[in-house]
Amino acid sequence: MTTASSIPPELLLEIFEWATFYPDAYTTAYKPFCTTAFSEAQPTCRDTDISYSLALVCRLWHALVTEFLYRDVRIGYCQSALKGALCDKQGYGRFVRRAVLPFQYTSTPTWSPAPLPSVEILKFCHQLEVLIRPRSPPLSAVSQQFQFDADSLPLPSLKRLEWNYNLDAEHSGGINSLGATLQNAPNLQYLFIGCVPRSPMIDFRQISLPSLDTLAISCLSGQLMHQICYRWALPSLSHIVLGAVSVPDVSTLWEVYGEQIKSLELGRHASFLVRDVITSALNHCSQLEELNYHMFFTLPSLLHESHDSIHTVGLHSAPNLMFMSDDAWMLLERHFETLIEYLSSLHTLRLFGDWSNILTDPRFAPIFVKLCQRECHLVVV
Repeated sequence: MTTASSIPPELLLEIFEWATFYPDAYTTAYKPFCTTAFSEAQPTCRDTDISYSLALVCRLWHALVTEFLYRDVRIGYCQSALKGALCDKQGYGRFVRRAVLPFQYTSTPTWSPAPLPSVEILKFCHQLEVLIRPRSPPLSAVSQQFQFDADSLPLPSLKRLEWNYNLDAEHSGGINSLGATLQNAPNLQYLFIGCVPRSPMIDFRQISLPSLDTLAISCLSGQLMHQICYRWALPSLSHIVLGAVSVPDVSTLWEVYGEQIKSLELGRHASFLVRDVITSALNHCSQLEELNYHMFFTLPSLLHESHDSIHTVGLHSAPNLMFMSDDAWMLLERHFETLIEYLSSLHTLRLFGDWSNILTDPRFAPIFVKLCQRECHLVVV
């Protein structure tokens, strides 16, 4: 029987890597219906707990696991201890790949010539690839004062940024400003923007992100759309995710980026039952190959001619409590009718969520027959 002490360190290291690594927290690749599902509190915190447990077994395991202990850090309390561990003397900063930085730890209630401790911590993370600015919880006014300018720092290794707006913090600039942070992260590949405020966000900075491939927005406002279209340069943008829309017409987005968009995803929000976003996208995005949306939260497209660019459609079955059963089936039938009749190159239909009741319902049988006649593959994800 093999004991742990007889396992080569190289094999132990690989086992620990599998036990503690959560790839979705670090990926820059687009995955349908996964963009906003990940919470900064999980599951990497659970994986860090695994690393803690492994590090307590023996000195060898502690030495092997150290790299994974510092791969994912949350900047908060005990910043001096974290700074000491990441500084050049200890050298653990080279292990950090992902950091969560709440806005309350970059507040500027008073002026100080010294840099913010949280920014000093980030300066030691030379290989930082993912930065999370999480949604701000309701805190006392003392802990969230942004009276003076915040520090800034270059982030050349950053590939993924998840940014939840804090409008008060935005005004302090530096690491609290989305525009300033984007200017300091020229190699960004994945950007999520959440908590988009309704009040205007005026930022005259010209942003160039030549490597940005995926842009996900919790709610597209008019001001944000104007910035993205006229002040941002995104030559590699291929995937757009819209969680909701608060503008009556998003065609400006397609007019600017339509020739390069490969996939579009719409979120679980009733705004897509009011605005027909899909039709305008199909009419302007000649290279659009993949379409993903929540079937009961989206208007069926009003198409009058065939579109041959789309080859894959992902449908999510998340229920909408606004619809009674019969109304929901009517909406479902209209969606499938449009997909079958007007998407001439459609060959894969991927079903996300729980489809068990729909697929076993007798009313779905004629839809399935039409899909088979079209030689369209039905894939339950």
